[in-house]
Amino acid sequence: MESKNLNRRSFFSLALTAMAVVPFALKSNKSEAAPACPTAPPAGKQVAKVGEGMGKSLEYVELASTSKNAKYKAGANCGNCKYYNVAKEAGGYAPCTMMGMKFVTNCGWCKSYLVKA
Repeated sequence: MESKNLNRRSFFSLALTAMAVVPFALKSNKSEAAPACPTAPPAGKQVAKVGEGMGKSLEYVELASTSKNAKYKAGANCGNCKYYNVAKEAGGYAPCTMMGMKFVTNCGWCKSYLVKA
């Protein structure tokens, strides 16, 4: 029968195992902070429409996580796309090269998405 007493060797073995496991157990499931999604497009700007023209052919959606396209990966959105012109951003919308310089929301996504370098 094995003794229930914890000797020094057993204690340190158990402590080292616990120290190795704890960081994984405490790891947060938080993803990157999502950009604040605008509620209204900027006044006087041409905005890409979902299901019309280039928006339809590129399968553009205004909320990236709602995309049904197999190419979509979590965290990908217009706000971090190469074609999104941040310098001309207005109220969470900016012109997109792929959409003929029409404004798209920073929370959107299309199948031409290419992460910024």
